[in-house]
Amino acid sequence: MNKRDKLFKKRDLFLIISLVAVFLGLYWGRTRDAQTVEIFVGGKLSMRIRTAGSYELYDGGKYLMKVIFDGQKVHVEDANCPLKICEKTGRVGPGGVIICVPNKVLIKFRKISSEGVDVMTW
Repeated sequence: MNKRDKLFKKRDLFLIISLVAVFLGLYWGRTRDAQTVEIFVGGKLSMRIRTAGSYELYDGGKYLMKVIFDGQKVHVEDANCPLKICEKTGRVGPGGVIICVPNKVLIKFRKISSEGVDVMTW
């Protein structure tokens, strides 16, 4: 077996390691889109959530529900509506919506793109 029959030469190995390092750098260096949860009560923006946590929602002093945002998904816990459909909706990610009709609450999970363009049409 001579040196030419080796599967990888030193410069091949160096090239592969360089390419992997470049791709990892591009992957970790990409911009992260901001995630925002907007809560509307009666059609008006009541709360905008950007950090993970537990938030209680009131309308005119009346307790409506507790909204839990873990940074990746949002869900409703302990709502005062009779059917608890908003609680049964479960955990919603970016682009998802939770609706509570009796309380007139709309919870939108939005992903704000750093590019500034949401949709392009003809």
